[in-house]
Amino acid sequence: MKLYLAAVYTSNFNKGGSRYNTLNKLEQSYRDAYPWILESYHYIQKQKYVDDITRDGMKVFLDSGAFSAFSNGAEIDIRAYVDFIQRNSSIILTEDGVPLYSVLDGIGDPLKTQQNQSFMESCGTRPLPCFHYGEDERYLDYYVANYSYITLGGMVPISTPQLYLWLDRIWGRHLTDGAGHPKCKVHGFGLTTVDIMERYPWHSVDSSSWVQISMFGNLIHPDFGTLAMSIHSPGRKEAGKHYETLNPVHREAWRKHIEMLGFDVERLKASTYCRYGYNIATYAELNRRINEKPRTFKPEQPLLF
Repeated sequence: MKLYLAAVYTSNFNKGGSRYNTLNKLEQSYRDAYPWILESYHYIQKQKYVDDITRDGMKVFLDSGAFSAFSNGAEIDIRAYVDFIQRNSSIILTEDGVPLYSVLDGIGDPLKTQQNQSFMESCGTRPLPCFHYGEDERYLDYYVANYSYITLGGMVPISTPQLYLWLDRIWGRHLTDGAGHPKCKVHGFGLTTVDIMERYPWHSVDSSSWVQISMFGNLIHPDFGTLAMSIHSPGRKEAGKHYETLNPVHREAWRKHIEMLGFDVERLKASTYCRYGYNIATYAELNRRINEKPRTFKPEQPLLF
């Protein structure tokens, strides 16, 4: 599985940028070495970001950003999106000959999404199709039968228990064969729960949690979850809520992990951008761990419907 970092460039964490330059050499090396980045057209269409990606020699998985635009009361022009893809193909990642950019979603309208798929293909582009939480599963069957790489979306606002129910059904009935192997490559948009990343045989997923967690003053640990670290964190006076208020055994386990990655506890308390670097390093470790496990899926209980 490939765990894409979402919103690296739109968080202004480009190489040589002011935020990047606050890091020491080791911390920068984690940012430089991370190979998989996803950006949203809704934000990245500004030329500044294209220039930064080009200057860094990077290529990105391109999401349309339809959900972000919808959430902000905006609408994406499909012709402008197609034009952006065609003009900026040099920054778009390709895998096994397949360029990695998504269809423009029709939010809440699977027919519109499919129509957008057809329109974009008629323009000479071939986006990855997207099937969303709660949609008619006949659309999913069509995508699985006709595309080698598909995406699942609409999962961000759904509770984790509800996601488990839906994903168990989708993976069990539509996305895997009798042995539990995926029928095609599947990307999951906007996943934040490690257990969901681990439970299903995703080919790829993306998450912006690394930066959101950092900005709120927190760190992520592959075993212990998140923890408040900032000296300004409101949790610093609550027992067990902050690095300083952990019990000694738990705090020692965190310290060892931080220093194993080469980071300094005091810098992490003081610097948001140092926390960016630490969380990137942790995501790389998490990705490695997930890939050490079997990549198949079989429901634990028989599906009723």
